[in-house]
Amino acid sequence: MPAARTFTELQFWQKARVWSRDIFQHTLQAPFARDQRLVVQINDSSESVMSNMAEGFGRGTQEEFITFLGYAIGSLDETQSHLIAAYDRRYLAKEQYACLYREGTAIRKLTVAFIRSMVMPPRGGVRTLGKQQSWSSQTWEIYERVTGKPRPALFESTREAPKPRRNDEPPN
Repeated sequence: MPAARTFTELQFWQKARVWSRDIFQHTLQAPFARDQRLVVQINDSSESVMSNMAEGFGRGTQEEFITFLGYAIGSLDETQSHLIAAYDRRYLAKEQYACLYREGTAIRKLTVAFIRSMVMPPRGGVRTLGKQQSWSSQTWEIYERVTGKPRPALFESTREAPKPRRNDEPPN
């Protein structure tokens, strides 16, 4: 799968956008609409989910992107808490509440899976957990993933470090 060029191509951002819109539509209906404090809080926090995803994407580094995805998950939790309050106050029917809450959980799963894919080494698992890649290799892998282009031939040697030769082995 090619790398996303804009945040709008990210599936979890697209789902967060629809989720925020759906929540907004529910807040327009009485009696929910009369609880202005909760309306503002739930709309702000649900919009913050997609906004933090977009801001992190635009920051330019993997570490900052992951940080902002963490903020997005925090805003998602806040929104789900507001959904519980709306349900408790009988602003949402059980089915409406359950659907919105489940959608938030699905967005969280997609986001967490994306974060894991960014931080786990390729072909992860038990065999690679203890092995650290060099900073240079990590940087070039990010370059290749983001640009969709291979590293320049001049830097091809950073792909794998050569194994040290033992003294009793003949040179190549």
